[in-house]
Amino acid sequence: MIRIFLIITLVVTTMMTYGQQAQVKGRVVDEDRQAVSEVTVRIKGEQRVTSTNTKGDFVISAAIGDVLLFSKIGMVVQEMVFSGQTTIDIIMMAEDQQLDEVVVIGYQTIRKADLTGAVSVFKPDEMKNTTVTGTVGDALVTVPGVNVRTAGAPGREGKVEIRGTGTFGNSNPLYVVDGVISGANRDFNFNDIESIQVLKDASAAAIYGSRAGNGVIIITTKQGAEGKMKIDLSSRRSLQWLPKYNLTDRTQWIKLNDLAFMNTIADGNPNINGLANHFEGDTDWQSEVFKTGIVDDHNVSFSGGGRDSRYFISGNYQSNSGTVIGTKSKRYTLRSNASASRDFGEHVKFTIGENIVLSHYGIDEMDTNPIVDVYRMLPTISIYDPRNHGGYGYGSGPYNITFGTNPFAKEDFTDTRNSNLRVRGNAFTSLDLFSLFKYKFSFGFDFSNDNHRYLRKVGSWQVNQPIDPSTLTRRQAQYSEFVFDHTLEFNKQFDKHSISSVVGASYQPYSYEQVWGAKNDVLVNSQTDAYFEHLDAALRDPRTGGFQNLAKLFSVFGRVNYNYADKYLLSGTIRRDESSRFSPQYNVGYFPSGSLGWRVSEESFFNASWIDDLKIRANYGILGTSNIGFWDWVALINTFPQASFGDNSSSVPGMTQIQLSNADLRWEKLSQMNAGFDAVFLKNRFNVTFEYFIKTTKDVLTPMQILLSTGNNGGNPFVNAATLENRGIELALNWKDKIGSDFRYSLDVNGSYLKNKIVELGYGRQEFNQWNTKSVVGSPIGEWYLIKTDGLFRSTEEVMSHRNSEGTLIQPNAKPGDIRYLDYNDDGQITDADRQYLGSTIPKYYLGMNMSFDYKGFDMQIQSTGAFGHMAFNGPRSGFDRFDDNSNYRADYDPWTPENPSATDPRPIFADSRNARPDQDRWLENGNYLRIKQIAIGYNLPKSLLGQHIRGARVYVNAQNLVTFTSYRGLDPEFLNTNIWDRSYDGGAFPNPKGFTFGAQLSF
Repeated sequence: MIRIFLIITLVVTTMMTYGQQAQVKGRVVDEDRQAVSEVTVRIKGEQRVTSTNTKGDFVISAAIGDVLLFSKIGMVVQEMVFSGQTTIDIIMMAEDQQLDEVVVIGYQTIRKADLTGAVSVFKPDEMKNTTVTGTVGDALVTVPGVNVRTAGAPGREGKVEIRGTGTFGNSNPLYVVDGVISGANRDFNFNDIESIQVLKDASAAAIYGSRAGNGVIIITTKQGAEGKMKIDLSSRRSLQWLPKYNLTDRTQWIKLNDLAFMNTIADGNPNINGLANHFEGDTDWQSEVFKTGIVDDHNVSFSGGGRDSRYFISGNYQSNSGTVIGTKSKRYTLRSNASASRDFGEHVKFTIGENIVLSHYGIDEMDTNPIVDVYRMLPTISIYDPRNHGGYGYGSGPYNITFGTNPFAKEDFTDTRNSNLRVRGNAFTSLDLFSLFKYKFSFGFDFSNDNHRYLRKVGSWQVNQPIDPSTLTRRQAQYSEFVFDHTLEFNKQFDKHSISSVVGASYQPYSYEQVWGAKNDVLVNSQTDAYFEHLDAALRDPRTGGFQNLAKLFSVFGRVNYNYADKYLLSGTIRRDESSRFSPQYNVGYFPSGSLGWRVSEESFFNASWIDDLKIRANYGILGTSNIGFWDWVALINTFPQASFGDNSSSVPGMTQIQLSNADLRWEKLSQMNAGFDAVFLKNRFNVTFEYFIKTTKDVLTPMQILLSTGNNGGNPFVNAATLENRGIELALNWKDKIGSDFRYSLDVNGSYLKNKIVELGYGRQEFNQWNTKSVVGSPIGEWYLIKTDGLFRSTEEVMSHRNSEGTLIQPNAKPGDIRYLDYNDDGQITDADRQYLGSTIPKYYLGMNMSFDYKGFDMQIQSTGAFGHMAFNGPRSGFDRFDDNSNYRADYDPWTPENPSATDPRPIFADSRNARPDQDRWLENGNYLRIKQIAIGYNLPKSLLGQHIRGARVYVNAQNLVTFTSYRGLDPEFLNTNIWDRSYDGGAFPNPKGFTFGAQLSF
């Protein structure tokens, strides 16, 4: 009896011991015995959770028998059963992040190790001090195969191009945000981004079918994580300024201008009788127009959740005062990402969630180009001149004539403001069954309300300008787009076989509607002298108009990924799109792709210990682009004709078709082959990715030239005629390592080679001229086609000896100090026929580099980019080096004179085009550049200074665009020109500003 009593007592005591909780202390370290912070420590199956501090220490309540889970992104999850010990030491090993990293490829995610397509991943946290004041694309400047040309002007969006230009139309990539087709433009908050995936080849992008021909950029925004609420605050201020031209002041300008007039008089020009009358002004237009811009960006976010729910909420405010007069912008965004799930038994899980962002963007637009105005206006002209209509200074006949625009007058007398209120995102629900199937329904939406106001006040800004009445124009537009996506995923692993697949259907209706009105003679408030801003306050000439664009896209798609023993990889994708933008007989397109991969390093015969992973892959597929308009295949009727009949003087409105339509329009189809390999060396420290691709776009839309005598007077209709090809190589190298226990560093270098070629223009055409470029079958788009110069004539003897092969004097009107042109066709004269090919407008080589260093709380990042193998036309230099038309001049202009026969620049001649013809190569320069885009230094404050409630605090400083290595003499070799025919023509493009950013981040 006593024995039984003792046994019962022991059992009860043991059970009570297991039920009691104790305070457990512990420490988490890595394989180098260094502390690991922010490790989540959780009791399995319960809500108790904590995290390690900067020293790796943690405290949690646990009962004997509880299972403790230790997890952190990038490290292998550890489990241990608590058996009553008071202290616990845990060693966590780093995962092979390069291989186990999850990549979003459209409607699915996949391990990077299993990827068979060309996908680049950018994570903002890896460049934690990066400053992005423009659009999301500006952050991708160092991604291989992606060419980004940023725009320096506030509110203007840069240009992102993936693997070259494959179309004559819109070459922008497709943006997908949290699974919804959307934009990532100037109203998007960069702080919300978790990761960006760039799908560059057909295998990766074919799931998006007819819209993926220009590549796909997938943006995943931040989500909450299990644990206590995290509060993150960040604030930064950027100070920006523009580079400046080296222009003359008043004294220098008068000296050169008088010389130009004297040379004209000496040459016997009957229209010039004496020197110009100079204005009394002394204005440095650059100092007056350019200013220090201030960009403020403030962000706050809240995130957290429990085992079955997650949330992320953020708010952002950004303002940009601009670096020139007359422009500023403001942006507000509010985001909510949330999800919740519930398990119905062991094999069924239901999830519901949303990703919604509300944004408002407003901008005071520039109504002129100040980059051109500052050299077109003369230093002798004052900003204000009461003699002129409106009171501003500009050129005049009796004094210095110039047709330049006074930017202060233009910004005063014209006022353009645009604002945009936008709501976009998606609501979704999913059902997981038996760990095999996952059904998901997503309702995506994008609403936008655009408001435009243009006010033209009374006043003039340039010479000979007519006195126009005041005008007020108001425009209102509404945009809506919905996406209804149904997908079903299947995932199964059995033995050495693994299959993941997805099938789905998508329906996407689109609508854009605009109405506008305008009236003249706007009333002015007599109390404030301000113009009224409503159409009812204008008195006469009312005009109205409007239109609506509608489109629908219905798609079905599927993808299958197969993996055998982590060695042999196979993927196949197909999408069927049906679009209302095409006629019924051509509105369906099929876009398939297939890919193979072989992880050689997993083979039994592979025994190279210094190679951790080696994968060879290849794929081929077909993508589409739909660059046609909404109604291009429809014969449209215009209502403007009017006619009078009989004695009645009133007119009767009529209707007519003035533009031919083409009902045979179809998708531009891009076929792409990609082959490459991924390799990891030296215990995951060195990574190499290589890609070779050929992409050919057929049925490229081209304007068909039709004689006006046919009755076609509405522009040349589009036809599917041309074929373009881009082929290239991409190489990305990444090295990560550490020295000792405190110093870590990484180096990412990538380079790409791109060759563009026109295979066919269609309808027998072999070439296409566009200003100073020519595009020829067999050559790249838009090669420079100019007359070549050969220095200056230094004497009369040199002029007389410049003859063709038959002895004809080539430039009989030339004089010493004039430019010598090459008679390329040897016909004894300089004409348009003497042009020759002098270089490409498209860079052949691109370079990107990121370097980062971490040491005891300090970190440093350096970001560099470069483009090589192209020529740039310096438009501003051609403006202030001409002298035939008044503008400002270069301060270092070295004119030829009899006293300066070895001068580097030709003699200035006013009102004479001999040295100023725009089709010469005098202003064609090497466009190569290497730029340090950003240098940033940051410091994380020690945990010991922050207290128990502050998770982290950080300060940093960032310098942008301060150092550029180039021989280009314009303001910025990285200028933006969206015209594909002369993309490296600098017509006074807004330069990227230089700047410093000071920022701070605080986390609770």
